[in-house]
Amino acid sequence: MKKFLALLLAAMMMLTMSICLADEADDYYLEITFSNVFQPTEYNYKASEMLAQMITERTEGHITVTYYGQNQLDCYGDSVTQAVNGSLWMGLEEPSLFADYVGDCATLIGPMLYNSNDEYNYVMDSDIVADIKARLAAENIHVLDTHYSFGFRSVCTNRDVTKPEDLYGVKLRATSSPLFAKTLEALGATPTPMSFTECLPAITAGVVEGFEGSTSTLRGAGNPYELVKKVALTNHLIATRWLFMPEDLYQSIPEKWRNIIDECAVECGKWEQETCAAAEAEEIAFMAEHGVTWNEVDLDAFTAACAPVYDWIVEEYGADPELKDKLVKLVQDYRASKQ
Repeated sequence: MKKFLALLLAAMMMLTMSICLADEADDYYLEITFSNVFQPTEYNYKASEMLAQMITERTEGHITVTYYGQNQLDCYGDSVTQAVNGSLWMGLEEPSLFADYVGDCATLIGPMLYNSNDEYNYVMDSDIVADIKARLAAENIHVLDTHYSFGFRSVCTNRDVTKPEDLYGVKLRATSSPLFAKTLEALGATPTPMSFTECLPAITAGVVEGFEGSTSTLRGAGNPYELVKKVALTNHLIATRWLFMPEDLYQSIPEKWRNIIDECAVECGKWEQETCAAAEAEEIAFMAEHGVTWNEVDLDAFTAACAPVYDWIVEEYGADPELKDKLVKLVQDYRASKQ
């Protein structure tokens, strides 16, 4: 009888707790600002717009996400700072921008590391990355998803480029990421930081000779393919972004709504990655009709040229000097499993 009463009491307590949690969720409302730099023609913009609408609808308006693209609000490092400071904020930024808080983030997307989205996803699902996410959480950065990828970055100019020497002295647009600028420098070029909206006029004016970007970038806003016609397939960096928000904000959201945010984040990230990959052949065919050509390069030479970038990451950010080798081993294991 005592055992029965104990079980009954426990069941009643669980029911009461569930009712309280339900009441907490039903009474909870939150408005989040979501910002990044992307233009309406870009996959990151489309995925971001979809995400904001999806979270708002699936939480029945309890979590309202308002999206601002096109660099209207804080972007790049300033967006990461918003999370660290605990703002009502969501961002989508390049992972090396988190390296000021956890240096290993830059190594995770270092040059010449991945050949496919599948390899990248495999590493993102590893214990290594789980540990890095935990360390970011301690800095008040909660990584919601890592799938927001749109191809691989190659060198886009009007030059014939097959080896690092072909880029010596060539000024190329660089993003605000120090890792990206350092990688361009290692490839042989002279990085010139500027926004992409400034890049196209800069090419026309002869300030820079091109940029490094993915297929979707070349086909994207402003029709860059009309200005640069040659793509050297260096594929030196995966074009990816991480979705994030403040850790303390994330933990303050009732579990009912938090679970929906998690589901929407992954769904939209995978949508972008898969949709972009599926569209690449059509984009290449379209640009080929407009005079764009692609050429293979000496990958061994470019890989060797980029090796010092990992030493720089260790020196600049205090990253684990053994992490690159661990990541290479993970990628090699994945490749072996697919043979």
